[in-house]
Amino acid sequence: MPAVTKSAALLAECSLVTRTPGGCAWCGKALPARRRTWCSDRCGEAFWKNHWWSLARRAAKRRDKYRCTKCGHVLPKRPARTAFRTESAYKKAMAAWRAARKAGRLEVNHIVAANGRHAQISCVHHVENLETLCIACHALHTAELRDRVKATKAERAAAAAG
Repeated sequence: MPAVTKSAALLAECSLVTRTPGGCAWCGKALPARRRTWCSDRCGEAFWKNHWWSLARRAAKRRDKYRCTKCGHVLPKRPARTAFRTESAYKKAMAAWRAARKAGRLEVNHIVAANGRHAQISCVHHVENLETLCIACHALHTAELRDRVKATKAERAAAAAG
């Protein structure tokens, strides 16, 4: 019996896949000659963009136009060399830009938690399950989630004891 690949297992359970016998695994169209899974490179890329964390993260940031979906925070623009008269003024502006960019970076959050599955190819990385957040909003979201988990555990313990 041939070994089942991770992508084949994912195709069998993924809710985004159109299942058509003998068709493209993503859109269901007929497969062109010499193609086995995807009818085009675009369908293969769409599948991986929704299942591979690094590609899904990039797609979510692009979809959200590189701004926080909660507060609207945007990264600062890189200074243009032509906007400065001297090289030292440009270098000073670049240093300030690098510092602001590091401090105000954007992160991608799983709406339904990934629970450590970032390194795995998984349906938890579907782009609809991702949102772009600034550091502050992501920390706030994580704290709220942590509080909810603690409250749920306390409720379960109280129900088991009483």
